[in-house]
Amino acid sequence: MESQQKKSVFKDEAFSPSALRRSLRDIIRGGNGDILMAINHKGIIRGALMAWHEPLTWCRKKVATDIHFVAEQGGDMLLRAFRDWAKKRGCSEICTATFNEQNEDRIERLYNRIGFRTVGKSYRMEV
Repeated sequence: MESQQKKSVFKDEAFSPSALRRSLRDIIRGGNGDILMAINHKGIIRGALMAWHEPLTWCRKKVATDIHFVAEQGGDMLLRAFRDWAKKRGCSEICTATFNEQNEDRIERLYNRIGFRTVGKSYRMEV
């Protein structure tokens, strides 16, 4: 999944295996998250989606989001699994954003094909 990392706006950030382990542990142990994976027929991980859900801060409506989503293959499968995961947890909506500057049109088509609507944009500022 190396090529996906190079396309992200976070491509220049140093990778920390210990930070990733800690994040994965916290997501799973916290009870509101899971790690969904796309694995090919050879058993090789081709994609992963870190899923999270919680109520909105101003009401009881539960929504899901992805903390991180990367896939060389199986993106459709991961998004469908994410939709099913959210439904099983009582979420009424999935809200997500992308941070990939090179493939915005292709990514938008993927999300729209699964049933997502495009709403707004993401904004980023270094501080």
